[in-house]
Amino acid sequence: MKGVTREDSRRQREGSSGGGGPRMLGNTSIATYHGPSFMIDELTYHYEGYDLKSVLINCHYPIDENSFSLHSGIMVQHSEALPPAAAEATAEKLSTFILAGFQQDVEIWKNKTRIDNPLLCEEDGPVYQLRRWYEQFYTDVADVTPEMTDRFEYEIDTTRPVESWQKEVDANMARMDAEEATA
Repeated sequence: MKGVTREDSRRQREGSSGGGGPRMLGNTSIATYHGPSFMIDELTYHYEGYDLKSVLINCHYPIDENSFSLHSGIMVQHSEALPPAAAEATAEKLSTFILAGFQQDVEIWKNKTRIDNPLLCEEDGPVYQLRRWYEQFYTDVADVTPEMTDRFEYEIDTTRPVESWQKEVDANMARMDAEEATA
């Protein structure tokens, strides 16, 4: 996944003066799932002049029929482009940011329920292929079929959502400019 930053969000945090250090330009994420309960997500945050690399690992295992235990860990590489104290502070801030984003996902997962025949749009991704793949872990090994274990890759095209978000960013920036002009 390749993401872009939202200038309106940065401006809301820092005000019109800017001053919050190097601008984040976007991010790249490569998430790899190993079985239904273990994921490694290599995240790179692109800033003006340097990148910050991080890894989010999460895993879960069932503890009864209706609940599971979830664990996660984050590593952020210190940037050689920053002085040691700034690199440490930046790594701590980024790890807190990544964990907050992951916790937002957890809140969504807590409220999900299975719908056997969902109405899907293109952006929902390969829901049925993913469900077939997950079935192998909840089926007797003798009943596992090749379609459950066949590898598939899916790349998300973020063009349309980014265009929509950019319209929202432009409207927010115009509103902030108008508010500052009347203040």
